[in-house]
Amino acid sequence: MVSVPRPDPRKLRVTVSGGGPVGLSFALLLEDLLGPRVDITIYDGRWTTAQGKIIWKTPAQGNVRRQQVVTVQSRQFRRLPTDIQERLFAADAYCEMWPMSPDSIEGFGPRNIRIAYIEDQLLAIANEKPDSIRLVPEVFDAAASHDEIARRQVLAICEGSRSQTLEHFAEKFGVGDPGAYALDGKQVQDLVLGLRVKSELTDPMSVLLTVSQNRFLLNSLHGDGFLNMRLTDQEAQEAIGIDPVQRVFTPCIQSTPCVLELQANGDFFCAGHHAVFLPAVMKESSLWTRVQAGLELFGVPPENLTAVTGFRLDMVQRSRFTVQLYPRTATLPGTFGFLLGDAANAIHFWPGRGLNSGLASAISLSRCLAAASRRPAMRDSDFTRHEAVMAMLQYRHKNRAWRQMVSTDATGNVRPIKDQIALGIAEGDRGSYDRDADIDELTMRMGQIRSRLQARMDGLPDDATLRAHLEQLPGQLVHTLVVSEPWDTGSVGGEEVDVEWLLKSAAAAELV
Repeated sequence: MVSVPRPDPRKLRVTVSGGGPVGLSFALLLEDLLGPRVDITIYDGRWTTAQGKIIWKTPAQGNVRRQQVVTVQSRQFRRLPTDIQERLFAADAYCEMWPMSPDSIEGFGPRNIRIAYIEDQLLAIANEKPDSIRLVPEVFDAAASHDEIARRQVLAICEGSRSQTLEHFAEKFGVGDPGAYALDGKQVQDLVLGLRVKSELTDPMSVLLTVSQNRFLLNSLHGDGFLNMRLTDQEAQEAIGIDPVQRVFTPCIQSTPCVLELQANGDFFCAGHHAVFLPAVMKESSLWTRVQAGLELFGVPPENLTAVTGFRLDMVQRSRFTVQLYPRTATLPGTFGFLLGDAANAIHFWPGRGLNSGLASAISLSRCLAAASRRPAMRDSDFTRHEAVMAMLQYRHKNRAWRQMVSTDATGNVRPIKDQIALGIAEGDRGSYDRDADIDELTMRMGQIRSRLQARMDGLPDDATLRAHLEQLPGQLVHTLVVSEPWDTGSVGGEEVDVEWLLKSAAAAELV
């Protein structure tokens, strides 16, 4: 009979399912607070082993890395340990594209950084802490790991919105309610086409163009990033892949989604499904014509579009984020489970708060656990403040995102923004618009936005520059931009959630 070594009772034993930015950040934050008093194991099937280190698998190994550029607010990154901040924000690794806001603290503005770079740096740091953090290059199997989970005090679920571990424990956490983000009983969903591009516009020009309408969103690092295009329901049906040999449609954009890379022959090709992006090869495709117009809008030469992907976005309301998975017994410590990141609060990315919400949740839980670890056994009340932070994050960020999924007219009728876009397209196709009036409207709109931003952002273009740019664009595009309406900054602005309202960093270990 093989004896199982008794765990060190002085250590907090933590399992993390999912080693993306939130899972790794949570582990590193907790290690920073507890040092040798914590034992963390992180699982992720996207990793492999090379030369004694855990690294990310390559595309040839079945792992397509996320190359999107994300915006990290200083309210979050300034709460990370100093050594992590130094590794993340090397001189050429980030840029400051967006103006300062209520989420900017200590004089630091928001920073744009590639998500794959964040993952690389955090994983490299975790590799350097083998005494406290064990990295396991495997998909976490909650059913097969029952005994392991029960022997440890914490399971942090950080696998994203499609978490298999969350599904396994669905009876504990409950099912998310889509009703809060529905119209006429139907959950509002957006399909966003992600276009990997290199823009030749300045960042201030891109910001003005982005905030003045709801059809396109450019988030980039020195112009290199993704131009996101919100699709109508009709366009979503057209945005499909096709296997040209077997002549069958593939789920590349609709459900997987895959990244279809530009090939030498001009096709956007998915190696996994041996498929091409159908609209790009159909000369009569109105969707591809609108894609090309979007490239013109953001100063992207056709050759600077190098890949296409898709993001299906919707939201649900969660009732709880913390549960006791297994009770304490004479031989088991009692295990608490926590939802972090997208597993907890998957947020429509248009307002740029998804990763920020995930980092805030990791900061909150690490501080709560650092305090709770001082006691012989954890109890529900130890996580009252963390649960309150999670509820605030859900309320603040999902309400903000909802207001950038729907629009309200003068009589109070609410409709999806994608339907507004469909209306603009239909009017453009019929020629029911005044091109000069639309250019006037969009120029005036951007001028008003510029007046709000000029104290926080240098280099904003003047009206003559804006008008000259708009006059080069197709009239149908300009009309659709006008009808899509500007960002509802008045409704989504204001106070931001701060973990330190409830969990002061210096006092974390003193909480009871």
